[in-house]
Amino acid sequence: MVGTAIGTIAGLPIVFQFAKNAWEEKNTRNMVWGGIATAALASASYWYITQYAKQTKVFGGEGSDHTHYDPKTRSFKAPAPPSTSGREFLPEQQVLNLLANNGGKIFSIQFEKRDGSLRNMTARAGVYRGRVTGAGMKYDPSDRSLKTVFDLGKNQYRMIATDRVTRMTIGGQTYRSSSATN
Repeated sequence: MVGTAIGTIAGLPIVFQFAKNAWEEKNTRNMVWGGIATAALASASYWYITQYAKQTKVFGGEGSDHTHYDPKTRSFKAPAPPSTSGREFLPEQQVLNLLANNGGKIFSIQFEKRDGSLRNMTARAGVYRGRVTGAGMKYDPSDRSLKTVFDLGKNQYRMIATDRVTRMTIGGQTYRSSSATN
C-alpha cells in the first residue's frame, strides 16, 4: 500500500502540470482529461493519507492516546484506565459470578460509565434476539471488563462495566457498595 500511495501522491503534480499546459494551449480535450486525472489522483491521495492517519498517531488515529494502547503487548486491547471518581465498587468477580449463577434472569444494576457518570439499567444477560448477525465482535469484551446485556428500558444491547458496579439487584438480593445511590 505504501508504494502505491507514494506513486499516487507523486503523480499528482505531474498530472496537474499536464492539465495546466493544456489550459494554456487552449486544448479542450486535454484540459478535460487532465482535470479528471487531477481530481482522481487528488481523491486517491486523500484516501491514502486518511488510511495512514487511522493506523498511526497522525491526526488522532488508532495509535493516539485515547484508545488505551498497551505497549507491552503492542495491542489496542488494553483495559480501560482505572476510575478516578473515588467511588467504591463491588468486586468484579462477585458481579461476574452473580451474572453466571442467575443466567437469563432480569436484574437491575448501577455502574460507573467510562466517562465517570453513573448509569442505572434494568437488563438481562444471555438474550439473543433482534439484529444479531452472528458475525461476532472484533474484540473480546471481557478483556476490557465489559459484559454484553440486553437493556430492557431501551430495548437494545448495551455493555456494562463489570469492574465499576456500585449496586446490583439480582435473584431477589441487592448487593451494594458504599458509593451506591438510590
